[in-house]
Amino acid sequence: MTDPRPAPEETDDALAAELSLRVLPPAEEARARARVEADPDFARRVEAWDERLARLADEIAPAPPPSLGWSRIDAATSAANDDGERVRFWRSWALGATGLLAASVVAVVVLAVRPGPEAPSVEAMQTPLTRVATLTLEDGAVAMTLVYDPATGELYLAPTDKMEGDARVPHLWLLMPEGGVRLVGAIDGSATSRQTLSGALSAMAGQAAQVAVSMEEPGHTPSADAPDGPVVATGSLQRL
Repeated sequence: MTDPRPAPEETDDALAAELSLRVLPPAEEARARARVEADPDFARRVEAWDERLARLADEIAPAPPPSLGWSRIDAATSAANDDGERVRFWRSWALGATGLLAASVVAVVVLAVRPGPEAPSVEAMQTPLTRVATLTLEDGAVAMTLVYDPATGELYLAPTDKMEGDARVPHLWLLMPEGGVRLVGAIDGSATSRQTLSGALSAMAGQAAQVAVSMEEPGHTPSADAPDGPVVATGSLQRL
């Protein structure tokens, strides 16, 4: 019988990511920082996550967020605290399928460029919400984070090292709420990347419920409505 519990190295990687994202409660963060000083392997994991998240942030051009953006983040944070819920996407449902890693990355970027809080305007309230997702493998390891901005059509992808060394080519898919899938296209499975979606594909990305990655043979492009290779990673899209 297969043990459903994550391996110790996966738990360590999850804790390192939480420390890098600064989402740990104060007491847990203090213990984690003490471990960084005492455990070189854990320190390397934290450093790797710092670099990985920094690469994603570097791909996003600084821009003033909509005036409603800060209030949305405040509201989301307050709601989580009121419910007694912590950001535990790494330790629940296969270590991360809720997509809060990507949401945290977006929040960091918004924090870096936000002006002081402003009263929401009608135009701001109509601004499309950013979509974020964390794609995980069957064993719960994080394969990549995804950020999609419906206002610009820009799609940001930040893969981890979990798909490196595979000779096949990863392809990104949208899973629609009413069923059915739509191919976005081939993606880079080893480096942070950015692309702009347009037309019907952009509209579908704004409405999709989940995203997935299939591995296709080199030189082969599957039909737009079904992968030919195995689906290796999935994640739910959340609105920020």
